Amino acid sequence: MIATMPDPLLYFTNNGLHTHLILPSQRLKTLVPQLSKYFLDEPWLQLGWGDFGYYGSAKQTKLLGFRALFMPTKAIIGVRSIRDLTNDFPQRTRIYAIPLPKAAMDATLLFISRYFQFDESDDLTVVRKKANGELFFSANGTYSILNTCNNWTAYALREAGLKISPKWTIGPDQVERNVRKNGYLRTQK
Repeated sequence: MIATMPDPLLYFTNNGLHTHLILPSQRLKTLVPQLSKYFLDEPWLQLGWGDFGYYGSAKQTKLLGFRALFMPTKAIIGVRSIRDLTNDFPQRTRIYAIPLPKAAMDATLLFISRYFQFDESDDLTVVRKKANGELFFSANGTYSILNTCNNWTAYALREAGLKISPKWTIGPDQVERNVRKNGYLRTQK
């Protein structure tokens, strides 16, 4: 696997529970310059959206998962630096490269940037940090069984130009199947 990725290129990942998108860091920081305070020189950022109580929690218990699905809650957006797809992910993570025209990449980045929530001083609010450096920020939106992290990823992929029905794309494997149906193949690690 290559350590640097050409631009514009979107990566989709599925770890079996959660889906993420990997996007060019500098291009996202152009739309959300506040991220530069937390992420300095990495070429790529991994992004995911989820429930405030469950996503990124040190202990993702069944009770927290149940609450996330059946008691609509605030959302957060997780952001992590990515330097190398070969070493920055567990072996079980499935990764897909999705080349995009500039307009599709711009639409995807704009979609994602609108989910960052800003405080009164126009800054991001960090709500938790994982040992791997992933930061979780307050986000716009409400998480529920009808609006999950995988729906969010599907909406972003639709912005990227993929044929996908986000409302009916609930599980991570459903999102992955749709990526494959659009002609994208899993990268080799």
